[in-house]
Amino acid sequence: MPEIFAGPAFGINHILAYGQSLATGWEGAPPLTRRPWHDTLMLGRSVRAAGPEWSPAWEPLGGPVLRQLVATAQLPDGTLLDDVALAGVPDGAVVLGETVLEAALGHLRGRMLAADPAAGRRLLLGSVCGVGGRSLEQLSRGADPELFARLRSCVTVARTVARAWGKTYGIPAVLFLQGEQNSWGIDGAASDRATYRALLARLHRDIGAELAAGIAGQASPPALVTYQTGGAYASDDMAVPQAQLDVALETPGVFMAAPVYPLPDWPSGHLRADGYRWLGVQFGKVLASLFVDGEPWRPLHPLGAVRVADAIVVSFHVPVPPLAFGRPFLGTRREAVPDQGFTVMDAAGPVPITAIGIVGPDRVLLRLARPLLGPARLRYADPAHHGRGGLHDSDARVAEMGFAGNDLDPSEAGLLGTPYPLANWCAGFDIAVDG
Repeated sequence: MPEIFAGPAFGINHILAYGQSLATGWEGAPPLTRRPWHDTLMLGRSVRAAGPEWSPAWEPLGGPVLRQLVATAQLPDGTLLDDVALAGVPDGAVVLGETVLEAALGHLRGRMLAADPAAGRRLLLGSVCGVGGRSLEQLSRGADPELFARLRSCVTVARTVARAWGKTYGIPAVLFLQGEQNSWGIDGAASDRATYRALLARLHRDIGAELAAGIAGQASPPALVTYQTGGAYASDDMAVPQAQLDVALETPGVFMAAPVYPLPDWPSGHLRADGYRWLGVQFGKVLASLFVDGEPWRPLHPLGAVRVADAIVVSFHVPVPPLAFGRPFLGTRREAVPDQGFTVMDAAGPVPITAIGIVGPDRVLLRLARPLLGPARLRYADPAHHGRGGLHDSDARVAEMGFAGNDLDPSEAGLLGTPYPLANWCAGFDIAVDG
C-alpha cells in the first residue's frame, strides 16, 4: 500500500511529541542541547507546557511567542528551572529535561537545508504534549480526563501564531513514545497484542482526522513515528512491543524509528539525557528518510524463522546490510547480551542455544541443544535478556552531536565527545518458528 502523509511543505511545520514519560523527557536532566540547533523553533520558553503535564489544557510557557528551540529543565508541574534552581532540586525528585524533539528537529533541519537551500522558508516548530505514567487508553481521544485535548490546545495555539506571522501551518509528523504502562498492564491498561494494536491504529486515525484535517486543515495526515517499548518494560509475551511493530509494518503512514533498549537509561526505565538525544537523532534520521530522501522506512525486523534439524534460521529485513552483533547499553555501560537476546520456546519449555552466528547479509543461525518438540516460538529482547538484544545493521552514519553526559560508567569515558552511532538495532519480537 502507498504511504500517505503530509511533508514539511508549510510555512510553519509543527512536529509534536506525544505519549508518556519518555515523550516528555522524565529524568533527562540536566539537559544537553542548551544552544539552538539550526533555526528550529518552540512555542514560548520550553517545548513543554506552562502548567502541570497531567492537565488537559496545554498553554505555552511565557506566552505564544516563537523562540529558538533549546532543551530546558522543568518540574512535572510545569515550573521552569534555571541552573541554580536545578542544582537545588532534592535528590529523588523527578525533573524533566532533554527530549527527543531537540535532536529530531535539529537533524531533520540540517538535512532539509543541505538538500534544498529554499527549505529555509519552511520552518520547523516542536512541542511536547505527553503525560508521564499514562496508558494508551488514557491518552486516547474521549478518555476522562481527555488528555488528547492537550494536542488540540497546542495545535490551535500554534496555528494562530503561524497566521499572525503570515505563514501557512501544518503538522507533518507526530512522534509517539508510549507503551510502558500497557506492557506491564499497570492500572488495568490493556496489555494484549490485539487490543493495543487496535488502540494505536485508532490514535493514528484520530490524529489525522481531528488535528490535521480538523484544525490544521491539511489534506494529508501527519506521519506517525513511534519507538518500541523495551528494556526494563519488556514483557514475557512481548505483546505490546510486537503490536507496535505490527502497526508500523501494516499501517500506511506509521513508522517505527527504533527500539529503546540500546540506549543509556535509569533503573526506572527512563532514558538519561544522552539516551533522549541519541534517540532523537534516530527519529530525525527517519523523518529525513521520509521527507528529504523520499524513501520508505522499515526498521530492522524478522521476516521469518524456519527450523532446520537442530537449528533455526531467521531471516530479516535489514535497512543497511549486513547484519552485525554489538553491545547495547545496560544502564550506564555497554554490555554483551547472552545469546544475543534470543529465546527459543517449544512444547517442553526453553530450548538452550549452543551457538549463534550471522550466516549471510540478512540471516542468523541458532544452533540448539536438542530438537524442537511441537510448536515453537522465537523471542528477541525479552525479559530473560533484560529487554535487550545484540543485533543491528551496518548503517555507518553518525550524528552531528555526540555523548556529552557525565553520568556514564567510567569504563565508557572514551565515548565522551564522540558522535552517536546511527546503526539500526533490531526490533523486539515474538514469532512462530515454521516447520
